[in-house]
Amino acid sequence: MSYFSIIIPVYRDLTRLKSCLDKFEKLSHPGFNFEVIVINNDPDNPVLGLNPKQYPYSLKEIYEPIPGSYAARNKGIQESEGKILVFTDSDCLPADDWLTLAFNHFSKDENQDIGILTGPVPLFFKNPNFLSDAELYEKYTGFTTESYAKEGHAITANWFSPASVINEFGGFNHKLKSNGDSELSGRISEKYRIVYIPNLIVHHPARYYTDELVNKYKRLLGGAYTRKFQGNLSSFRIHLFKFIWARYRFAIKRLFTLSPKESFPILRVCHAINIGAIHEYFNLIKGGETKR
Repeated sequence: MSYFSIIIPVYRDLTRLKSCLDKFEKLSHPGFNFEVIVINNDPDNPVLGLNPKQYPYSLKEIYEPIPGSYAARNKGIQESEGKILVFTDSDCLPADDWLTLAFNHFSKDENQDIGILTGPVPLFFKNPNFLSDAELYEKYTGFTTESYAKEGHAITANWFSPASVINEFGGFNHKLKSNGDSELSGRISEKYRIVYIPNLIVHHPARYYTDELVNKYKRLLGGAYTRKFQGNLSSFRIHLFKFIWARYRFAIKRLFTLSPKESFPILRVCHAINIGAIHEYFNLIKGGETKR
């Protein structure tokens, strides 16, 4: 039986997934085994065609037709055999000692009160010397996983939990396209500890295209609407206004603290995000669903 079950949803990201799977070959794992469960969430291509025999660890490929990464992760949870469930993404690259550090920490958890173990998710860029507009934006936003953990939350790029804890809380809300990790980790933190380990590292690529960021924030807005604002349009409008103002305020501050070479691209990205948010607002109040 595997100690860790690493659960990876994938949607039309086969090239980066293979880089992720190759990286797992280099992970140190003395004294324990792990399995990797890849959940294909592409309804138009239900078979990825991975070859489990080419990897020196247990690899399963399964299919989840229900759209959304949280539905896919729930499918992986159902198929897992490990004592500890691990969540990361198909575009992520964990550090070589990632599993060993987590194993050592859980081995010392005598009170068994850890709900989630998490750590930094630093960004990397296609070419650090020539950043795209989206990469510049992410350079100054990124993942604030330490402060997030202090607030009782974690992100699924770098998340370890005992299987018993995940099953106790029923897994992720599969209806959400975004914010599902915030929702579940928030519930878990009400009973168990969220532990942040500074050297438990998973590297994540910065988004290269502005459209990718626009779609990300559309999903965040849709997740907030599903969780908090359905049936309360006046509150949702206030939320949208605060969302838009936060982006422009961020961009305006950068105009005074960064060079025009960086600040103007950030302003362009913030404007594109806000236009996308307005479009998504009207889509949601008309009964539409947030796309992945």
